[in-house]
Amino acid sequence: MRTMDKEVPMDNTMTGSRVWGTCKWLLAMVGVFGAYMLIQVMTIGLGSVVVGVAAALSTGDYESFVESPAFSDMVLGLSVVAQLAIIAVFLPMWRRMRPGSFIARRDQAAPEGVSVVKSLAILLLVGVSAQFFVGGLLGIVELLFPEAMAEYSEFMEDTSVGVFAIVSALSIAVLAPINEEIACRGVMFECAMRAMSPDWNATDGARYRAVSARAFWIANTLQALAFGALHMNLIQGSYAFALGVLEGWVFWRTGKLRYAMLLHFALNASSYLVAPLAPMVNALPAPIVFAAFGGLIAGGIAMFERAWHVSDALPEVAVAEDDEEDGAPADDDAILGDVLPTDDAAARASADSTGPGKGGSPL
Repeated sequence: MRTMDKEVPMDNTMTGSRVWGTCKWLLAMVGVFGAYMLIQVMTIGLGSVVVGVAAALSTGDYESFVESPAFSDMVLGLSVVAQLAIIAVFLPMWRRMRPGSFIARRDQAAPEGVSVVKSLAILLLVGVSAQFFVGGLLGIVELLFPEAMAEYSEFMEDTSVGVFAIVSALSIAVLAPINEEIACRGVMFECAMRAMSPDWNATDGARYRAVSARAFWIANTLQALAFGALHMNLIQGSYAFALGVLEGWVFWRTGKLRYAMLLHFALNASSYLVAPLAPMVNALPAPIVFAAFGGLIAGGIAMFERAWHVSDALPEVAVAEDDEEDGAPADDDAILGDVLPTDDAAARASADSTGPGKGGSPL
C-alpha cells in the first residue's frame, strides 16, 4: 500500500519546470478569462451594433431606437445567447479537465451521509442574507460616494420589460449561475490550482498531489479576482470578488459545482426580493440589519463547514506488488475508473483538507 500524499524531492533541475508549470497555467487562466470576455463582446457588443445600424437604415433614427424598450429587449436576448454560448464552450472544457482535477479528489474525500436538504437550506439562507447585506453596504456607498453609486445604478438599470421579464429572470437567476460557475469556479479555478501546485502533470493528474491551504487560498483568490473583473464595474466587481471567494470555498469544501451554483442562484434570485421588502428592512436601524444578516451569513457558513468537514487524512491507494519498487500504479485504468465523470460529471479520487475557510444586485 502507498499513501497518496508522497513527498517529491526538490533539486535545481526541477525549479525551472515548476516555474514554467506555474506560468503556463496562469497564462491558461488569463486565456480562459479572455475567451469569456470575447464571447460577451462578440455576441452582445457587435450584435447590438449590427441591429442598431440595421434599425437606423430602416427608420433613419438610430438614437430613438437605442433608447427604446425594443433595444433593451434585444440586448437582453443577446445576453442570453452569450450565456448559452459560454456554457457551450466551457462545459465541455470543464468535463475534460475534471477527471484529473484537484476538485475530483475533494469529491471523493467528501464526508458521507451529509443531508442534501440541509445543505441546500443553508446555502439558500446564506445567499438571501448576503443579498440584503450587500444591499445595506450599497446604501452606505451611496452616502459616501454618490457619483460612483449613480454610475453603478445606471449600469445595473433593469432592462427587462414586457414579456422579457421572464427572460430576464432566466438570465439572472439561472443562466448566470450556471455559466459563471463553470467558467470561474470550474475551469479558471482549476487552472489556478495547477499553477499553485506545479507538480501536477497530465499523466497522474492531481491523484498523487497533496494541496496546501496556502495553494488553495491563493488559487481561490485568483479565480475570485477574475470573477469580479468579469462584471466590468468597480462596485459590483468588489462584492462579486468577496462572494466569489465564498463560492470557491463551497466548491472546494463539497467537491461539487452544483452547490456553488445553488448559492449563486440564491443570491441572484433574491435580488427580486429587495425592492418589495426594502420598506420593512429600512425601518430597522442599520446596525441591527447588518448584525442580523451578517450573523445569518456567519452562522450559515459555520453550519456548512461542520456538515462538510473533511479529514486531513488521505486514503491509501493500492499498488500491485510488481509495481511497488518503481512506485507506478499497477492498473492505471482501474484508478482512472475512479475519476471518470459520472452523470453529473463527478470524478472520483482522493483529497486532503485545506482547512475551513473562515447585495443589492445579481452577479
